[in-house]
Amino acid sequence: MIIHKAYKFRLYPNEIQKEQIHKTFGCTRFIYNHFLEMKQQEYKQTNQSKTTYECIKEIPTLYAERPYLKEVDSMSLRCAIFDLENAYQGFYQKIRNYPNYKSKYDKNSYRTNLITSTYKGKTYENIKLDLISHTITLPKLKEMKIKGYRNMKEINGRIISATISKEKNGKYYVSVLYEQDIPIPTFIPNHIIGIDLGIKNIVITSNHEKYNNQKPIQKYEQLIKRKQRELSRKQKGSNNYYKCKQKLAKLYSKLKNARFYITHEITKKLTDTNDIIITETLKVKNMIKNHKIAKSLIDVTLGEIIKQLEYKSIWKGKKLYKIDSYYPSSQLCSVCGYQNKITKNLNVREYICPKCQSKLDRDCNAAENILWEGLKRYMQELV
Repeated sequence: MIIHKAYKFRLYPNEIQKEQIHKTFGCTRFIYNHFLEMKQQEYKQTNQSKTTYECIKEIPTLYAERPYLKEVDSMSLRCAIFDLENAYQGFYQKIRNYPNYKSKYDKNSYRTNLITSTYKGKTYENIKLDLISHTITLPKLKEMKIKGYRNMKEINGRIISATISKEKNGKYYVSVLYEQDIPIPTFIPNHIIGIDLGIKNIVITSNHEKYNNQKPIQKYEQLIKRKQRELSRKQKGSNNYYKCKQKLAKLYSKLKNARFYITHEITKKLTDTNDIIITETLKVKNMIKNHKIAKSLIDVTLGEIIKQLEYKSIWKGKKLYKIDSYYPSSQLCSVCGYQNKITKNLNVREYICPKCQSKLDRDCNAAENILWEGLKRYMQELV
């Protein structure tokens, strides 16, 4: 099976390379904004706009007006136009909002594609990754030291592109996208599990296992709150203000990494130990509109859990079923099937079924109901 998989590395550029990276950030941002404005004006006048390849053909005319565009990787400028096209496609498909102009105060990143050429029987590539010497070679930047995946000697597959980014904490990263052909294991349905996603406990399984992510999140949130108070006392624009702001950015980065580490650990365990996984369909965007639980939902990254379960299940030859979001998993008794409307109140965590007198835990009961509903779908497929 052909998959696209990205490998992210910490990047260590020298001062000259940092200057070149920042030039490329600025140039790709200008190209993106320039053609976004052009498309908007053309659409107002003629209800049409230039295609992606027509925009790419106009880049050489910009070189005469803005010679500094020649100083950066030409492929990164083309990729900026393709990124604009992807933003429009996401808007047309109602996946994203209408494209906005890029700002230098947003996340800084640019993408460049692999170019392969052959001369006198020798193959040349503009992107090279060497995990033995821990270096990467990129267009206009030459060789740079990297850190990451220290237990790997090489990555099998073909490089497609590389994305260079700078986080707000001042660290540089490169994400290398590979096209890989991986073997898919034979599907053998030995273990099946239903999972309910929550806020206090991020994942609750039909085996009555509960995964909690509150401790590491709360640890960094307390440090962030303290640092924000410290920042508010600093004189805006002073050196101490920017030093404190940099420390705050590092804490936010650690909080983000802690969230994703927990999420990857949970999804890895679930996909490694189970062959059929059943979960509920969540409309996270609608759920976030409830201001009472919005912050808690962001902390537990429910959408990311579903996303990881989807692609990890495919890679490992497992099956993932998502039941309907309106299925009353919390209201039904997993023993007798009686629907109890009292559980619509989220404060009810444990209750006794009025019909069969079974003592039920709200979340575990929901996970068991999700399991049985997903099992029905699997059996229908077999029939």
